[in-house]
Amino acid sequence: MSACNGHCLDCLYDFCVPETPVRRPTKAAQRSEWKQDALFELEELGDLYGIDPEAVRL
Repeated sequence: MSACNGHCLDCLYDFCVPETPVRRPTKAAQRSEWKQDALFELEELGDLYGIDPEAVRL
């Protein structure tokens, strides 16, 4: 058995949690991610319905 303290970064055990806390994304990062996701979805819909992306201003 290992002398694991539950705070190692490369532990093999499921109960281990790294010491560094998980950072939540900032609001600006969330907006940027949302915008990229929305643009991707619009491109997919354009491909599905045969709309030329150059003809549409986003």
